[in-house]
Amino acid sequence: MSEARVLIVEDNEEVAQMLVLFLGSRGLKVAVAPDGATAVEKVRESLPNLIMLDVGLPDIDGYELFQRLRQNVRTRHVPVLFLTRRNKKSDRIAGLQLGADDYITKPFDLEELHLRVQNCLNRAQREHLSDPHTGLPAGQIVREALAAAKRNSGQIITEYRLRYLNEFRDLYGPLAVADLLRYTALLLNRVLNTVGSADDFVGHSGEEAFAVISSPERADVIRKTVLERFTKDAVQHYSLGERQGDQVKVKDAVGREHVLPMLKLETAVVN
Repeated sequence: MSEARVLIVEDNEEVAQMLVLFLGSRGLKVAVAPDGATAVEKVRESLPNLIMLDVGLPDIDGYELFQRLRQNVRTRHVPVLFLTRRNKKSDRIAGLQLGADDYITKPFDLEELHLRVQNCLNRAQREHLSDPHTGLPAGQIVREALAAAKRNSGQIITEYRLRYLNEFRDLYGPLAVADLLRYTALLLNRVLNTVGSADDFVGHSGEEAFAVISSPERADVIRKTVLERFTKDAVQHYSLGERQGDQVKVKDAVGREHVLPMLKLETAVVN
C-alpha cells in the first residue's frame, strides 16, 4: 500500500526518529506520538492505516490504550502492531490475545520490521478494512455498521456523495481525486470531532460516497456544518480556479480554458 500513514506511539525520541527516517525512506507517511493522550488526539484528527504501539508509555499502559482503540467505533478497524521491550512469552501472548495484528520486541531488525509493517498493511487492504486513500473504514466494516444502524431507531444514516467527480478527474487525473477524497474524509472526521460524539461513525461506502451514522439530535447540525465547509473550500481544489456561481473557470496543462460544474457534496438520509 503506497503512501500508507503510520502512527508511531513511542516515548523514546531516538527510537521514534529512527523509525520515522527508515519507514519514511520506504515510502510511508509517518507521524509520532510520545504518549497515549497525544496518540488519541492524532488518531481523532486523521485516521492512520497502521498504529505501531509501545506498551510502556509514560501516561497509560499500551494494552489499555489498545483496548480503547478497539472499543471506539471509528478506530476499531485500524491495525495495531505492538513494538516493545517486554519480551517475555506471557507479554507477547497477552498482546496477541487482545487482538493485536503483530508483536515485535526491542531490539529489532529494521528490515524485518518493515516486512511486518507491510504484512499488516497488505492484510488490511486484502480484507478491505479501510480505504487506502482516506483511511476510513470500508467494505465489510461499513456494511455491518450500516446494517446495525438500520435496525436501531436511535441512529441516523446520512450519505454524503461527491457530485461532478468525473469531470474533476478528467481534468486533473486520479492523484487529484485521491487528494479530494482524503480532504473529504478529513472534513467529515473533523466535523464529527467538533459537533458530533465519540460514538458517531464515518465510513467510505463507495468511491464518491461516504456514510455517517449519528444520533437524530446531531445529524442535522453535522450535515449543515459539513456542507458549509465543503462549499467554502470547493474552489481550492482547482488550480487557479475562478468561481462563477455554481461553475468554475480553469485552465488545463496547456493553457486552454474550461468551464466546469463546481464540485458539490450532496446528502441524503438513508433511514
